[in-house]
Amino acid sequence: MRKTKWGSLQLLMCGTVVAGLAGCSWMPWTEKEDPTVVPFKTIVSGAYQGFLKNWDDKRQPVFCTLIRSRADWDQWMNPAPVTGDKRPYGPSSAHFDTKQYLLVARVMRAPDAAERPHVFTPLSVTLRNDTLRVNYLYREPASGASYTIKDYLMLAIPKERYTTGPVVFYENDRKVCQLDR
Repeated sequence: MRKTKWGSLQLLMCGTVVAGLAGCSWMPWTEKEDPTVVPFKTIVSGAYQGFLKNWDDKRQPVFCTLIRSRADWDQWMNPAPVTGDKRPYGPSSAHFDTKQYLLVARVMRAPDAAERPHVFTPLSVTLRNDTLRVNYLYREPASGASYTIKDYLMLAIPKERYTTGPVVFYENDRKVCQLDR
């Protein structure tokens, strides 16, 4: 009998907590979603079997683009097939029905394995007055490597959140490029 009462009490307490938490989302003081904040997902530069095509990095040290279709992807990305590698060459064409990619790249001294994930750090993607703003940190590699590489930051954003207007890229709070669409 004692175990039954204790089990009933635990069940009642658990049910009360769950109901209380569920009810919090219905309360009028909960925060509304900020429509200026665009959700993004970082795509690491090794996610696909391919690499970014060359650009004139002397004339344009920071390269920026918006990839909205498979044709755009093929314009800027090159497949690099490797035997036994199961990674795709890029997103499927159907993927571009719902997603688009913001890409910023640099030619830099090759980072070592420890600093590579910290070279580009995305901070925010916002949409205000029909202008999409991409804000990120860039830390120049200090590895001392004797060679350079092309590396990039790629962010996937929902297609319905941005359709047209300028895209401005800010690196370390400094405007580095603008795409006019």
